[in-house]
Amino acid sequence: MNRKLCKWKGIFFLLMLFFLLFGGNKQVSAASAKCKVVFANARGVVSTPTYKSWERTVKPGQWINLPEYSWSGYRCYWEEKSGNTVKRYSPGAKYKVTKNTKFCLHRYELYDVKFYSEDGKKEHKDLRKQAIKGENITLPSVPHSSTTMGLGWSTTANAKTYQKPGTKIKINGDMKFYSKTQTITSVNLYKYDGKFWKSVPTNTGSTPVFPSVNLGSINMCLGWSKTMGKNSRPEYYAGDRIPTKTGNYYMVKFGPEDDKAPSYIRTPEGYDMVYFVGDSRTIGLQWGLGSRKPSNVDFVADSGEGLEWFERRDDTGGYKNLYRKVRKIFENSGGRARQAVIINLGVNDLWNSSSYIDYMRRVSQQLRGEFRCDMYYMSVNPVNSAMIKAYGGTYRTEAQVAAFNKSIRMSLCSGSNNYFTYIDACTALQKYGWISNFQNKGIYDGVHYSYQTYLRIYDYCIRNLRR
Repeated sequence: MNRKLCKWKGIFFLLMLFFLLFGGNKQVSAASAKCKVVFANARGVVSTPTYKSWERTVKPGQWINLPEYSWSGYRCYWEEKSGNTVKRYSPGAKYKVTKNTKFCLHRYELYDVKFYSEDGKKEHKDLRKQAIKGENITLPSVPHSSTTMGLGWSTTANAKTYQKPGTKIKINGDMKFYSKTQTITSVNLYKYDGKFWKSVPTNTGSTPVFPSVNLGSINMCLGWSKTMGKNSRPEYYAGDRIPTKTGNYYMVKFGPEDDKAPSYIRTPEGYDMVYFVGDSRTIGLQWGLGSRKPSNVDFVADSGEGLEWFERRDDTGGYKNLYRKVRKIFENSGGRARQAVIINLGVNDLWNSSSYIDYMRRVSQQLRGEFRCDMYYMSVNPVNSAMIKAYGGTYRTEAQVAAFNKSIRMSLCSGSNNYFTYIDACTALQKYGWISNFQNKGIYDGVHYSYQTYLRIYDYCIRNLRR
């Protein structure tokens, strides 16, 4: 028993001695470990005293700056090879040393990449580049002038084909590129009095359209004409495509002197009640009528609202209020009353025509089915996006209005989809004129109309009701 105990004590002693002698030395060795960084020529040979002087021995994890080196006409790299992988570093770059490392210096010939005018007579020296073989460069923007635009670059002078700026090109030697330009065509836009306003390019790649105009006053630019001095019937509206590459067009100006209200307020004939349903524009129409409102005209409207308000199920909902009014008159008449509903919602929901179509179909079916109402949908009427922008209002465009009206007309007022009769007041106003002047207080927001324009809208609607 004592012999076995002595044997195990001996083994334990030897293990402890081994740990002290060798384990402890490993810790000391790790603390004092160094990494050697060698610099050589492209063949991997430390060929000169200079390469030898660059040699470094540093601790693992230490950062060093690779030696600076340059050679005229060449781009130089320090390359580190690990298996089949080669990593390139520019001279002077910082490198974190983690092991013994060897860098080899490689020089690559630089090639000139030059850019010339289309005929090759003038070099754009500020665009000149240098690159090594196999490197990709990005073609720059083409220099242009007020009368030309740059299209791209070709490898031969006066070529018909070209590559666009931004294209990646692989360098295979000294290279030359020649610009490809195009003369800018444009139409000239003039004010209503014939004074030059501005030019609009017509061949820049994007579709040229007639702009909206803020005249900065109560005057309204209805659109554009080839004839100077018109105050109605423009041939083109804001957002319409410009049909020619060159030519002159003039603003069609509609002024307050042209904005004449009807001589009398028309009373709807053949209807016991006509309801105008809408938003702040409908409220404006109500204000325009004022005390002259016929007794068989009523309004269901709320400012700034749209479909969400009309669908609302509580007592504030537009349709619930309309339904209550229609039913009351229908029942009081013993079911004999003739009523008409004119919907004029949408300017606050121009993006939401599909939801309007689904809901308004049900509205029409219910009011026609239960109360024999005649159903009308009045177009969303014109806006002036330039005036809206200047005023700082919720931005709407002429194109959005046109798209909404087209969707409503085709899906609710045409053929088998004839749920409503369409009242196209928008086209009438665009053609014969309108003024934006909220409450006639000199607020030209591009959305709300003068009282005179509202009365013209009212008159147009009443004249287009079925008799």
